[in-house]
Amino acid sequence: MKATRRISIPLLLALTVFAAGPSIYAQEDDGQKNRKPNVLFIAIDDLNDWNGILKGNPQAQTPHLDRLASKGIVFTNAHCAAPACGPSRSAIMSGIRPSTSGNYINKSSLTHNPILNDSVLLPEFFQGNDYFVCGAGKLFHGYHFNYEVKGRGFDEYYPSKTQDLPSWEGLKFSSKLPLGGWSRTADWGPLRSDVTVDAHPDGKTANWATSQLLGGELKEPFFLGAGIFQPHLPNYAPQKYFDRFPLEDIKLPEGYLENDLDDVPAAHAKMAHNPWLTRIRSTGQWKPAIQAYLACTAMVDDLVGQIVEALENSKYAENTIIVLWSDHGFHHGEKGRWGKYSLWERATRVNLLWVVPGVTQPGLTCGRPVNLLDIYPTLASLTGCAPPKNQLEGNDLSILMKDPEADWNAATVTTFGYKNYGVRSERYRYIVYADGSEELYDHTNDRWEWQNLAKNPKFAEVKKAMRKELPSHHEPNGVTYQVPKRGGRP
Repeated sequence: MKATRRISIPLLLALTVFAAGPSIYAQEDDGQKNRKPNVLFIAIDDLNDWNGILKGNPQAQTPHLDRLASKGIVFTNAHCAAPACGPSRSAIMSGIRPSTSGNYINKSSLTHNPILNDSVLLPEFFQGNDYFVCGAGKLFHGYHFNYEVKGRGFDEYYPSKTQDLPSWEGLKFSSKLPLGGWSRTADWGPLRSDVTVDAHPDGKTANWATSQLLGGELKEPFFLGAGIFQPHLPNYAPQKYFDRFPLEDIKLPEGYLENDLDDVPAAHAKMAHNPWLTRIRSTGQWKPAIQAYLACTAMVDDLVGQIVEALENSKYAENTIIVLWSDHGFHHGEKGRWGKYSLWERATRVNLLWVVPGVTQPGLTCGRPVNLLDIYPTLASLTGCAPPKNQLEGNDLSILMKDPEADWNAATVTTFGYKNYGVRSERYRYIVYADGSEELYDHTNDRWEWQNLAKNPKFAEVKKAMRKELPSHHEPNGVTYQVPKRGGRP
């Protein structure tokens, strides 16, 4: 089902307008008419498809995520609005595309961007609909939250409304970090055997969320956000998680191809391309780095399991929506990259799963192309709250929750930088850069995007159809954000 659109001329926004219907949770038979559901909102940073949900790496161990997925619906062809933490999360929290707002890079300002600053952010939306809104950990991009958002829309935040991520202080390592301090944001290592997950910032976030759910004193309806920082670098986890993945068993990524960039336009190199892979390979650390990512993912899996189990054992279980998402994917050497920051599948594909009592059926999957932009309008629809007028650019996923084969948009779009777009349909990925150069991949025959078909005349009509999905407005005016001198964290 195509969402209807209309133009808001003053802001030059092409925005989807959703009519709010009655809540699907109307409980007329028990005297609680139009009782609104609670929302458990779980965010995970840098988690790609290396898990049992999306089956991107058979070595991954994620039983808790797998169990949660079996209780609801998994969108297997979900993609981020932008392959970088800041723009992705700004898009999720505002429902506005990066190409509409001009918010393209991590250090773009959220509050100094007039389009984003004037929007109703997701926590504000729920707060304005009489929800108790609380959260912990990384939900917004850290700089945005700590220095700009400052708890905007939240009634309560842990550790505070001016600090989203609990402290890293006190972590002790079992050995010297592999890269020896080359870059504190690109290192990893096991914590000393006597250091438990409770000392880790993500452990603190999960413990806080658990205590809120089991305490039984949350005002209903509530929106509770839990933002997990791992497996974002630096990859630190207790030793026991590293022990689950013996180094001698670690395999290099199946999608890696030595000369993979030979048929790729030069424009890709103008995008954020870090030197980490070169450093990691030259120091013989490729497999240890993969081991660390798998270890941190396993830790995240345990923490998600802890939070979900707390909900299941609470009085809120029967009336709470669970939505779990990751903000973008992650390369482990594929396409010559280590990290995100690209328009290829490794960076744009995300985890997106929902458990909605009374709506989702256990064990469903949906392969329609969807986007993290769809979270905001879907939550508005599921809770029966009227969405902000002329703001949201995503679609209501409850249509697909009821029927995964329902008619749907032909493709979804990821933006990275001004006029650089990746378009993903059920079969194809089309990339077009600001200079007009192109890439096209057929996922039916080329899972790892090794063969660029863009110059093959047989695919001219495919490219033409994909180009129709590109935004018609491209806002160039992202505001450069100056990081305060007093701040910083790994």
